[in-house]
Amino acid sequence: MPDSIARPSFTPVRGALGLSVAMGMGRFFYTPALPLMVAALHWSSAPGAWIATLNYVGYFIGTLVIAQGWVEPNRFVYRLSLIVSTVGLAAVALTSNLIWQGGIRTIAGIASGLIFVCVTQRIPANSRRPRDGGISYGGVGFGILVSGAIVLAAGSVADWRQLWLICAAVSAIFSSIAWTWPIPARIPQNTTPTEATDPTTPDDPTETATDDPAEAATPFDANRRRAMAILSTGYFFQGGGYIIIGTYLVVLAGPVFGATAAASTWLIAGIATAASPLTWSAVAARIGTVKALTVCYCLQVFGALLAVFGSSPIVLIIAAALFGFTFIGVVMMTIGVGTQLGVANASAKLTSWYSIGQIVGPAVVAAALSEHIAAAFIASAIALAIAMALTLVGVLTGNVDR
Repeated sequence: MPDSIARPSFTPVRGALGLSVAMGMGRFFYTPALPLMVAALHWSSAPGAWIATLNYVGYFIGTLVIAQGWVEPNRFVYRLSLIVSTVGLAAVALTSNLIWQGGIRTIAGIASGLIFVCVTQRIPANSRRPRDGGISYGGVGFGILVSGAIVLAAGSVADWRQLWLICAAVSAIFSSIAWTWPIPARIPQNTTPTEATDPTTPDDPTETATDDPAEAATPFDANRRRAMAILSTGYFFQGGGYIIIGTYLVVLAGPVFGATAAASTWLIAGIATAASPLTWSAVAARIGTVKALTVCYCLQVFGALLAVFGSSPIVLIIAAALFGFTFIGVVMMTIGVGTQLGVANASAKLTSWYSIGQIVGPAVVAAALSEHIAAAFIASAIALAIAMALTLVGVLTGNVDR
């Protein structure tokens, strides 16, 4: 009895720590650690950029295999990915060989993508209270906060290898708690994530949707597919716009904060990201998803434009805070909309487009705007404005709960 009473309140924490392992450490520890690696290994900017790109590619692969139905987001996949992500952090410390680094970060990206989908697709089913989803999504920011804190606290006494090993140890602790995140051993075919464990789902085959394609292709289904396509396109632009800020904000911070630029800005972004999900959950509950998404996007665009004037500490602090405060809010609310549409593997499908945007955004900037950082942030703001417009059209087209 005590365990059954405690479990509902601790379940969101398990999801949060799963996202901390996948995103805050498995994906984003590279950001504050990279400047120390560049200094110690005498890298130019190219190796770090390529390794980061390979991690994005891996993340895309991880989400794509679920979106296409090639891999089930089940308990085995989730737990194996926790192990791979943690081992991958430690493996970075083994050698500075670029092929090894690129390979490990690609595998780590795949594991991160799998964990992210396994957690986010189960959040609606595992949430017992309105704030539970916000707590789980808050794990992304908590992980970013931990990543920045590790580098800021130990960067002056530990070398880059030791920092990765410290992060791997923390990831192992988090994984042991996240291990029991409720997720089915098998995912029933042709069900949404909520239906997979919804006790109200009818067992009588006569009560389920017809198998006749002519009858199944209803106007509602066509409208839902159209909404999902628009939403996915908007999410692509969101992925490209947000990652430009995340990538180049550290570059702007370098001359202002010095050697601790990456860790300092990442710490600020992490604090803001950790507070974001619960805040936006409350805002959406009060004013509705459409208005909340609009406000969140507007703040994100403002943060991108503000960074153009990032020559003073206070401006950079505000820009970093807005970056952290808005990106996970958009992610949480957009995936929530996709789930409400009733599309199977909605989280994986949306995140696949998001991942493509993360690859394309920095590539476009590197090819055309690498010498003009201010122009890169303007391009980010334009991409985010397009994302906002498409996302809102997708929400309205899908006629979801607003």
